[in-house]
Amino acid sequence: MREFADIFVSMKSLSKRELVRNPSLASHLKPGQSLQLEDGKEPLVLTRRKRVRLTAGQIHARLDRLCEGAPAHDAQAALRDLRQ
Repeated sequence: MREFADIFVSMKSLSKRELVRNPSLASHLKPGQSLQLEDGKEPLVLTRRKRVRLTAGQIHARLDRLCEGAPAHDAQAALRDLRQ
């Protein structure tokens, strides 16, 4: 079963003139919102992606992948060595 990410939620259209007069319209986009800037032949789309929430298992899996080739360390031994 393949899951599709719902990255974008809504889009509103805006002219270049409106953006120049009120630039906060682009800077205050909420996650999942898009802004279509009408300028010439092809419109420019500004997008703020939705935040991805990771589960604890996904976070641990990513950390394990980062530490795959690293040698094992004994943290307690390192602390004992620092105390001496």
